[in-house]
Amino acid sequence: METIALLIAVAVLVEGLVEYVKTIVKVFTEGDVKTGITQLCAVGIGILLALVTGANIFTALSINVTYSWMGCVLTGILISRGSNYLSDLLHKLNLTKTQ
Repeated sequence: METIALLIAVAVLVEGLVEYVKTIVKVFTEGDVKTGITQLCAVGIGILLALVTGANIFTALSINVTYSWMGCVLTGILISRGSNYLSDLLHKLNLTKTQ
């Protein structure tokens, strides 16, 4: 079960990093500064909260990360992406309830 959780966490992490890179490219190519600032705030808050609380999904899954702070940073990125997923899920559940 831990292996599945790790695969899901890493998949979401990779997806999140790709989305952040795409946003950075959009800021410079299309001038979409508002979206860039929003995502930068989300990732900054996620990382800050993970560092302050010591949240580290890799430690929780008994996986050694060379630098513990890096595990917190990566967990913070997951947290920042998770807020988007949770928002989408709640939106879909709300739509399902009203129909």
